[in-house]
Amino acid sequence: MAARSTAEVLGEHLRRREQGDLEHNYAQEVVLLCEHGALEGRDGIHSFAKALMDQLPAARFEYPVKAIASEHALLHWHAISANARVDLGVDTFLIHNGRIVLQTVSYQLKRES
Repeated sequence: MAARSTAEVLGEHLRRREQGDLEHNYAQEVVLLCEHGALEGRDGIHSFAKALMDQLPAARFEYPVKAIASEHALLHWHAISANARVDLGVDTFLIHNGRIVLQTVSYQLKRES
């Protein structure tokens, strides 16, 4: 069976993320680079996801830009919740053998007054 394409993995990642499923598309040895430094493994993914959801509880996410080239993907996103918003978030991905092996995340949180 051939590995899933980068577009397939990214699409499924976004669908499953909405359902709270963070495990499926990440490699065991994934590295996430973000404002908290280099987070490793699926525990690092869970830690970051919890922090993001604490900042943006029950947020609505939209993904206006998805660019894919070979094993690389770029995602622009914005989100809004009752108490905060992100006007532009940027994630990059390296997807190898059907799994996310590297992700970067950058965004600026704006608190609603």
